[in-house]
Amino acid sequence: MRGIVRAMVVALSGVLLLGGQAWATPVCTDGYMGGAPRAACGGRVFPEAYLTQDYVQYLPDPTGFKEYQHGVEYLAQLYPRWVSVFTLSQRYDDADAVSVGPDGNRSYESDDTNDGHDILVVKLTDHQVPDEGKQTLLFSLSVHGDEKGGLEGGLRAVEDLATTAQNGGKIVDGVPGYDSTTGREPTFHQFEVKNVLAKEAVYFIDFNIDGWRRGDHFATPPGLYTRGNQLGTDLNRQMPTVGYINTSRNPLQESEMNFGHRLMKEVAAEGVNGQMAYGADIHGESQSRAWVDIMYPAGQFNSVKHRRLMAIAERTKSVIDDTLYLGVANEIEERTGGDAGEGIEDSGAPSNSIPTKPARWGTVWDTLGYTDTGFIGDYLATELGVTGMDYEIAFNHSDATRPFGRPWAYLLQENYINASRAIIKTAMAYAMTQDQDFADFQIDPKGKVGYIYNPTPVTDTDANGPGRLPGPSANGIGQDGKPVEQKPYSSTNMKFFQETAPYVKGGLAQILPREVAEDPSTLDAVDTLVIADTLAPEDPEGRPYDQGAYLAAVRAWAERGGNLVLTDRAILGLQDMGILAAGSVGNTNVYQPYADFTDFSHPLLKGLRPNARQLAEYTLIGHGIGNTQSPMTTVSTSAWTGIGGVTVGTSTSSRVSVGEAPFGEGKIRITNGLRMANETLDHRYGLKDFALTYSGLYILENAMVHDAEGLGETDPEPPAQPDSGLAGLTPFLGLVPLVGLMVGTRRRRR
Repeated sequence: MRGIVRAMVVALSGVLLLGGQAWATPVCTDGYMGGAPRAACGGRVFPEAYLTQDYVQYLPDPTGFKEYQHGVEYLAQLYPRWVSVFTLSQRYDDADAVSVGPDGNRSYESDDTNDGHDILVVKLTDHQVPDEGKQTLLFSLSVHGDEKGGLEGGLRAVEDLATTAQNGGKIVDGVPGYDSTTGREPTFHQFEVKNVLAKEAVYFIDFNIDGWRRGDHFATPPGLYTRGNQLGTDLNRQMPTVGYINTSRNPLQESEMNFGHRLMKEVAAEGVNGQMAYGADIHGESQSRAWVDIMYPAGQFNSVKHRRLMAIAERTKSVIDDTLYLGVANEIEERTGGDAGEGIEDSGAPSNSIPTKPARWGTVWDTLGYTDTGFIGDYLATELGVTGMDYEIAFNHSDATRPFGRPWAYLLQENYINASRAIIKTAMAYAMTQDQDFADFQIDPKGKVGYIYNPTPVTDTDANGPGRLPGPSANGIGQDGKPVEQKPYSSTNMKFFQETAPYVKGGLAQILPREVAEDPSTLDAVDTLVIADTLAPEDPEGRPYDQGAYLAAVRAWAERGGNLVLTDRAILGLQDMGILAAGSVGNTNVYQPYADFTDFSHPLLKGLRPNARQLAEYTLIGHGIGNTQSPMTTVSTSAWTGIGGVTVGTSTSSRVSVGEAPFGEGKIRITNGLRMANETLDHRYGLKDFALTYSGLYILENAMVHDAEGLGETDPEPPAQPDSGLAGLTPFLGLVPLVGLMVGTRRRRR
């Protein structure tokens, strides 16, 4: 197989590099600002790849013609109803809203020579229909200057859509023929583009003009496209991410992203319910098992938002699978094992030498083998959008595939362009109905589910304040020497239960350890009990209780049929309850919480895909990135199997991190990913409450499913409800049904 793969790489490379000599790109404007007639571009302004000789240029040629600027301006002249163009400096009437420029000085610095480049924004909508009430979408194109596919495809998608809106034509939100991870058979739609643009306002922007300009033919001195701006700053690490912040960066320090972030927030505010319908960032990568990696964002997502994110990932994959590369990728997929070869990314694996499928999706770590903070796509999806995604297109580092002077590989460029078209058009179509998708979703746990209530959040005003202060020296001073504000926060993993409760048939019940210690029969009202990270939390009113009696009651309840679900450090309670021997459970640190799953047919893994691995994105709750940064709690395999346990997932030298064991008439289930937040690293923008991936979420949803004879058949009367001061959650004593849970609570808009 390895020989076949390498032979195909050589053959494919020969095909992809066929094309004309790279020099000037014919962007055709029928004489506008001196541009060529559209007939030379096949009747288009931005021609198809086979009629193109190189990337669209930003800098003017010797005649003064600017391909990018004059091309989009001419589109706006051709299609004034559908296309408009502005710059960030125009929108904000601020000369600082530009790139760094060749002098290497930021636009707002005193020694800047005003050489920054304009950042253009293309707006696609029906301008005859008022913007009020429209869904808004935003696409960041080629924020890394050497990853050109997003920009090349985005410009052509705008032209496609404007032409189709004018002349008639449709876009679709997916192609049938796949089994959905969401657990539901998807319903597909097609929409007339003119009707879509009457209901949507779509923005396209390339923030990194410096990284682009440096590789243009008329750049002085001539050079290559670069990842960062003129200062080398990676603009895709500049977002004000909630959670861990790398202290070597100052988010929003660069003018490109300071004003870009302002635009993003305004586009969201203009959208329905103050949110974008969709936000995305299109990138390129050197190699992958897939031509397009659809990268699931990191965020605090509930059961419905997760499924909408999965749906857009699957739908986009289905369109790419159906339309990309004229069957070349499908042919390679057939000859190299296809989906059977899908697994965890390993940059050293021979199977990464060429893609084996058109597209795949997973978390950033599960697809690329690393993660980070400050991503534009994550910020759009987490903070501003209903849905959103990051995308990586393989072989799309422009000067890795086209060193200066090499021929234009038009078939490869066609791949990039068509991938971006699929990304953009599928998202626009799905945005038309996504708010209805899963609106009636419910989890059926079979029995009743309760959880141990922890009234103590992690806050910036508790005994240790915010913990570590921002900045490299933890003194509140940023990398640039200026003060950094610490944003307020109140973080608790109890929000997972609050946000999940509306989607669970029968609701979720809060249970206090003190009530259990004083009356063990309290637990008889539930079939499942979840204890998340904190085994024996404080009483909301500070009243003492017998922890030994509490744990004994939990053990006895499980033995008589209950389903005990323990996450993270609560797994240590198996030792405290005498179920496992001392020393068999331990804490360790990993890159991100993960599990190598052993049997995808196990009920705990129902709905997971074969490439699932990452359980949570702990940067959002304050943990760092690296092999010893994210905490997990695991059980020795011998101890787990010694009580009849089934190993479902392993971590850290094959220790059990996800599993199920019989216990008397009941069972014990363990997993990781719902830990309380950490304050030991820079978290200047605050902390999220939880950050489960779809894999971690599904395991918890599956773990709640249980029905025990004699349990969960009655509801005790809810006792009084004193005020504990926990923001966003109403503290309840004893067992409280869903109707009580939701009284007086406010769900945070995200």
